[in-house]
Amino acid sequence: MDKEQAKFILHSFRPDGADAGDADFQEALQLAVEDRELGEWLADERAADSEFAAALSDIKIPESLRLSLLAVMHGETLDDPSMYEEMDQILQGALAEVTPPAGLRDQILAAMEVEKKASREGASDKVIPVKFGLRKWINVAAVAAALVLGVFFATQVNIGSDEPLASHKIQQAAGRILNAGVTFDVQDSNTTHLASWLKDQNLPAPDDLTMLPPGIREMKSRGCKKIRLPGGKEASLICFVASKDETVHLVIVKNDAVSDIDLPAMDKITTRDCYTCPVTHWNVIRWRNQENTFILLAKEKTASRADMVNYF
Repeated sequence: MDKEQAKFILHSFRPDGADAGDADFQEALQLAVEDRELGEWLADERAADSEFAAALSDIKIPESLRLSLLAVMHGETLDDPSMYEEMDQILQGALAEVTPPAGLRDQILAAMEVEKKASREGASDKVIPVKFGLRKWINVAAVAAALVLGVFFATQVNIGSDEPLASHKIQQAAGRILNAGVTFDVQDSNTTHLASWLKDQNLPAPDDLTMLPPGIREMKSRGCKKIRLPGGKEASLICFVASKDETVHLVIVKNDAVSDIDLPAMDKITTRDCYTCPVTHWNVIRWRNQENTFILLAKEKTASRADMVNYF
């Protein structure tokens, strides 16, 4: 057994030691003891697995989720249709926070190389015999890796698509951008100037300030920015000064890029239209007019949900 084959085996070593009695694992572990480089790799691998397991254990499942799932399985429907969207957001938010462990791509490529090498060598002595238990565990690990990579690429990679986006996905993408820190394309305290610049860039913008909530119109702006959304779509971001050091942020997207058609009009906003995103932890209100969809975001310390509703 060489080092690459040992790595392939040890990728599936369960941290509780349940595989320690397996002959293949014993040989791979002995090689890790004798080879310093392989031993250091195994230590890093175990540390990454522990961090990944800890991240999964931090995902909080709402108490009502189990009962809701059982009710749906028995053919019942939820009394409040808005709960469907809330459940979707919770599940999507949990998956979005799952981060692939460092080195996962290299590990998968190494495993593929071992498989290809084994296929070329056919039934030679270098092919590792895999017991059912080990094979089953490797399959489970492969499925888990595929799920994590799928979530990662779905949330991080911008691939051009004509499919419209759900507004809560737009809001999550904007929240991540804001959490990472924003550099404005244009800085100006006059919102009309910012709106004119956005229109010149063929980006969505309010035709005039009456299209904004009254409480937002009274605020000075700080700047604006073109942001890129999943699917390669573009949106406008305008930041307003809510207090001395705090800002609220308005994302504007053309309606043809948004799948939601039942969002309220600006003058129909009520308390139930404001919620806290479980992924980005921003307070959010969404509405639309005939041309654009608007998403207002604020941190709790800047504006509570009640404060945000009062802007309208």
